[in-house]
Amino acid sequence: MITRNKMATSDRPHATSVVELDCKRGAPTERGNQRSKQLAACGLWLAAFIVLLFVHHSVNAQASFPPVSINLNYPQYQRLRLDGGYQYVDDVGMRGVILYRLDETTYIAYERLCSMEDDAIVTVDGSGLFMKGCQSTYDFSEGRPSGGPAFRPLLRYRTSLTGQTLVITDEIVY
Repeated sequence: MITRNKMATSDRPHATSVVELDCKRGAPTERGNQRSKQLAACGLWLAAFIVLLFVHHSVNAQASFPPVSINLNYPQYQRLRLDGGYQYVDDVGMRGVILYRLDETTYIAYERLCSMEDDAIVTVDGSGLFMKGCQSTYDFSEGRPSGGPAFRPLLRYRTSLTGQTLVITDEIVY
């Protein structure tokens, strides 16, 4: 039941209308509608801020480093001589990279920093079939989460191969 209480104009120079809520029916009030609109607007601003925060983090959370050249003939990179081979490379990116050989001409460099937590490091699972970190797993083909709470892929740096020299740059590949 909605009741309207109007103050007599003779009692006050500015008459106001107050609408109260019938709690049994949950009918909206004039004040309740205005408050709901204000809360909805605040909620939209908060949601927009959170989205911008995630976009800012995912776009700007990268390391700047000079190009790194790797001679694939060196013994420490022997795992990279076979498709599916991987190697950790320190001093590149924010926490190092996982260098992965897709085929004889395609190498992928994934940032070892988890895409969800700034202090979690991604490692290759003992099976060598996937990467793991921050309670999530990632595939090798695109660095996308394949399980767990992570929803963003790992950062992927540009690589180029000339002969037996592989170069990793700080340019992000999307």
